[in-house]
Amino acid sequence: METTPDSAPPSPMRIPVTVVLAVVATPLALVAWIALSGGQRPAYLRSAWIRAGIVTVAVGAAPLLAVIAAAAVGIWPDPNPNPIGLGLLFLGAGVLACILTLIGIIRVATRP
Repeated sequence: METTPDSAPPSPMRIPVTVVLAVVATPLALVAWIALSGGQRPAYLRSAWIRAGIVTVAVGAAPLLAVIAAAAVGIWPDPNPNPIGLGLLFLGAGVLACILTLIGIIRVATRP
C-alpha cells in the first residue's frame, strides 16, 4: 500500500524531538511539532492561529534585525548598538507568537 503525501503519518521522531526542544528551546519545539507532522502539516499551515504566530514573530523581529543589519553595514550611528527596547519587543512578540502557535496546534489536533 502506497502512502500519498496527504496521508503520510507523522514522523516517529516527532515526540522525542519536541520533548527535547521543549526543554532546550521552547519555540523550536512548536516548529518541530509542525515540521514533523507528516500529512497533517498542510492543515497546520492553513490554521489562522499558526499564521498569526508566524506573522507576529516576523513583525517583532524585523526592527531588531534592521538595526543589526544597519550597524553591520555602517549606516547606523553606533557601530555597536544596544537596542534594549527592540530586544524586549522581540521577546514579547516571541512569547505571543508561541501562545498563538500553541493555540493553533491544539485547535488543529482536536479538529474532528
